[in-house]
Amino acid sequence: MMKKWVLLTAVGLASMSASAIETKTISTGSKAKVHLDVQGIGKRVCFYDDKAYSLGSVIKVESVLLECVPEKEFEQNGALRWNKVTYK
Repeated sequence: MMKKWVLLTAVGLASMSASAIETKTISTGSKAKVHLDVQGIGKRVCFYDDKAYSLGSVIKVESVLLECVPEKEFEQNGALRWNKVTYK
């Protein structure tokens, strides 16, 4: 099966009438809209209970102490995570 391709130049497009151009509308339905809060993007923080905590913060959750520490020890500016504080 051989396909035919049509190449339209700017002059060719300008000479076409508006009624000759086919338009297509695609509906996405009634899906829920997603809201993305980008204020915290790029900041090194740990989140708990919709609050941001900086590196070194310590919180108590149900008698457990958690410290905000680097996710990977060798990274200087990588992601942070909560780590359970242990006593030695």
